[in-house]
Amino acid sequence: MEKIVRILEQSALQTKSYTDKKTGEQKVMNAVTLKLADGYDIFLGEITGERAVNCPTYDKSHLYKVQCSMVVRNWTSQNSGEQMQATTIYVDKICMI
Repeated sequence: MEKIVRILEQSALQTKSYTDKKTGEQKVMNAVTLKLADGYDIFLGEITGERAVNCPTYDKSHLYKVQCSMVVRNWTSQNSGEQMQATTIYVDKICMI
């Protein structure tokens, strides 16, 4: 999806350790979360990996064009055992317009 947005909030770099389920290897995930508004909707987009580590602080007074991808992930609640779904929006490209 491609949208023209304004950045309302930007998180600091978040670093999360996790164990890769396929390999059992310890890995680190880096992410910066952006709260974005397109004039109709407000949504969260994540910048991940090396791009998150090198992410600049974006100017909230400007408009940006973002290209995003959405991923739906299935997971099981540890509390109830219920099957759940989570949708994550990843910011693939962002540029000031």
